Amino acid sequence: MNGLLSKLLCGALTVFCLSLKAQSINITGQVLDTTNAPLELANVIALKKRTKGIASYGITDNNGRFQLRLEKDSLYTLKASYLGFETYEEDFKAVANQEKILILQPSANELEGVELVEEFPVTVSGDTITYNADSFTTGKEKKLENVLEELPGFEVTDEGEVKVQGKKVEKVLVEGKEFFDGDTKMATKNIPANAVDKVQVLRDFNEITPLKGVSDSDALALNIKLKDGKKNLWFGDVSAGIGPDGRYLVHPNLFYYSPKTSFNFIGDANNIGEQAFTLQDYFRFNGGLASLGRRSGSTLRLSNDDIGLSLLQNNRAQNIETQLMALNFNHMPNKKWKFSGFGIFSDVDTDLASVSNRTYIREEGDNQETLNSNTLQTTTSTLLKLSSTYTPNTQWYLTYDGFVKGAQIQDRANLLSEFESFSNDIVSNNLRRPFSIEQNLNAFFAKDEKNVFSLESSYLYKQQRPDYDLTTTQQPFVGTIPLNSNGIFNLFQEQRIITNKIDAELNYYRVLNNTNHLNFKLGTSINGQRMRSSIAERLEDGSDIVLPVPQFGNQAQFDFWDVYLGLSYRAKLGKLTLSPGLNFHIYDTANTQFEETFELDKTLLLPQLRAKFEFNSSQSLRLDYGIQAEFADIRNLAQATLLSGYNSLIAGNPELRNAWYHNLSLNYFNFSMFNFTNINGGMSYQKRYQAITNTLRFVGLDRESTPINIDEPNETFSLFGNYERRFPYMKGRFEANVSYSKFNNAIDGQANFNRSFTQNYKLSLETRFKEAPNVEVGFEKIWNDYGTVNIDNRFVTDRPFANIEAYFVKSFALTVDYQYNAYRNRAGGVSSYYDFLNAALYFEKEDSPWEIKLSGLNLLNTASIRQDAFSENLISTYEYFVQPRYFMLSIKYSL
Repeated sequence: MNGLLSKLLCGALTVFCLSLKAQSINITGQVLDTTNAPLELANVIALKKRTKGIASYGITDNNGRFQLRLEKDSLYTLKASYLGFETYEEDFKAVANQEKILILQPSANELEGVELVEEFPVTVSGDTITYNADSFTTGKEKKLENVLEELPGFEVTDEGEVKVQGKKVEKVLVEGKEFFDGDTKMATKNIPANAVDKVQVLRDFNEITPLKGVSDSDALALNIKLKDGKKNLWFGDVSAGIGPDGRYLVHPNLFYYSPKTSFNFIGDANNIGEQAFTLQDYFRFNGGLASLGRRSGSTLRLSNDDIGLSLLQNNRAQNIETQLMALNFNHMPNKKWKFSGFGIFSDVDTDLASVSNRTYIREEGDNQETLNSNTLQTTTSTLLKLSSTYTPNTQWYLTYDGFVKGAQIQDRANLLSEFESFSNDIVSNNLRRPFSIEQNLNAFFAKDEKNVFSLESSYLYKQQRPDYDLTTTQQPFVGTIPLNSNGIFNLFQEQRIITNKIDAELNYYRVLNNTNHLNFKLGTSINGQRMRSSIAERLEDGSDIVLPVPQFGNQAQFDFWDVYLGLSYRAKLGKLTLSPGLNFHIYDTANTQFEETFELDKTLLLPQLRAKFEFNSSQSLRLDYGIQAEFADIRNLAQATLLSGYNSLIAGNPELRNAWYHNLSLNYFNFSMFNFTNINGGMSYQKRYQAITNTLRFVGLDRESTPINIDEPNETFSLFGNYERRFPYMKGRFEANVSYSKFNNAIDGQANFNRSFTQNYKLSLETRFKEAPNVEVGFEKIWNDYGTVNIDNRFVTDRPFANIEAYFVKSFALTVDYQYNAYRNRAGGVSSYYDFLNAALYFEKEDSPWEIKLSGLNLLNTASIRQDAFSENLISTYEYFVQPRYFMLSIKYSL
């Protein structure tokens, strides 16, 4: 490993040093108007005198200063442009210690200035920053994510999340139209790079015209502008591949855009672990529908559908087969109406295998278990959305959304548990069939510049049908569940939960002047939940014995009603914007179980504060604070015992009260186009009172838990930071994430304190050449420290990595990525060393629509990786088996 990394690093440095043979110098200067006032965010570009190609460019800072890196003694044409001014142009020779002062004259024709500025790599107009993709890319990029990674200040994660200057992008548009509801992953992983003309960053994004003057949002959106040759016709690409051992891949992307209508089709079928739509994506996808109550500081926490299911799906599982069909459309019959929607259909089969070393947090007795697991997870999911927007004029904005979400998710697991001197063979079948329909109807009206109204409403119908079938060779839950079998033990549990939820909120905005406005709100949330459950023992003759109720069967009804009044004030004081607010809530809840009703009536006053200080257009500090109230749903209130795992029982608590907590976050952003430095960081702190946590009781390996409101506060504190600096031929990046949490519960009747301290640091250095090979080398360090009063586990991972991208003989390209992992438990017992090497060779003639690719994954044939996890009662480290080495020959055709 050390030899390989040394060679890669030496190669990177050699290439970099050779590139510096041609001596380069910095040319600095300042852009001013005719009154000698500095012009911030003016564009400055140097063109090679002979070829007219872009040699360097820059954006002025808040003092109007810029810098360009040019070859010494070469001839250039210098241009500077700013909206509303004539373009400045000058021929000059690059010499050392040269300082340029550029005076721009007001433009007689502002529209003409807009057209001239389009040739610059970056243009700024109001809240829109436009990047000319061809100015940053080499033409070798495959998808949109590769284009974005070349733009200064952009970051694309492995999960497809996009950040610009450290801020998360909320939505992606293509030609102003939503692409699969703006989902960043669907866009970055599928839009062809050769179709991208410009990338627009839309700051303080709000597509609702009546609210633009009173919006408190600082959301970011991207708008992808297509090249002229990609409009009014079908484009995209189709890939197909085969490999030994039955490996296959089929992946079509088809796109059509016109001023009135657009279609996007994405298909996928493969068994190589490349999932276009994962189970995590299914749970993440909300169709763009946001909760109204959460904005007022209150929420009813509906239980997730993924409880108890494994989410370890990625291309390193033991085996994955996936199929996807997704269709998105937008249609504008006229300027007033807009229709859009999408359908996503996915089927994924995943084989998961692991060996876990588990440490249970308990007061007495042996606490070590070894668990061997082999799981087949099958997931079939459907998402459908239809939206319509009606804007008869600039005063009105009416919109409707209907979103359908359904899935069938099944885990079939064969487990072997070894605890003390006992072995337990377990067969677990966990089936979930979540289904929901959500509809939103919203109206926004600006009566005049001083008075703005909005009415937002939503209705949710949600059905949860989890079934659990458990078979063991050792009797489970001795002393708690009475069983009749003397051999194989088989329990079957079914649950049915129906949720109906109505939210409505009326807002009135009173604009006092250009820098101050008031917001009055009246809202309500009405929720009704019904739950029934039962547990039966299945005997060897096929008959069922239903366990007695109410101990093991639920028949519960929960009604929750929240009415709230809110008042907030927004004031802009120079560079500081303050938005304090108060929300007054009246709650009425009733929980009925077996003819016994538990009621809770209360009122809460929840303050909020948002503050933003803008040092300049590219540097800001933001503070968010609020007191939040959180209520548990029927699953935590229903008091009968439920199976939640092969050795876990849970019973609800009908007397639960709400938790409330302080939420504080502070975020700093600083991005300089002057020297292409991106700095962002922040902290968050949460302190929960009356937190809903569990009290646990262990009987051998089995544990029984009940949710309670705990008196001691639970706290979480986190820090993050990111520094990125771009140079002419290199990019450096440092990331840090630190999180500390402490939470309290009760185990075996004794108060218990748990802590988790995690740290993640990553440093990387990457070359950025247009033609020469590019190399990235880096190192990542991870500390996970978990512990209680009696137990302390410290897991450490060292992860050096290197990536190579090289082009040769005009038509060939080679990519290689390597990662080494050294995983250790400093408390002793576990250490593991493994690495991964992937490579791909591409062949594509210039201007040819055909591409041939030969790829190999896991070339070192690594068998498993290590991971660790921590919960309120369990610390575990597990060996997780992955796909073996395989090769794939694929062909791609670009339309």
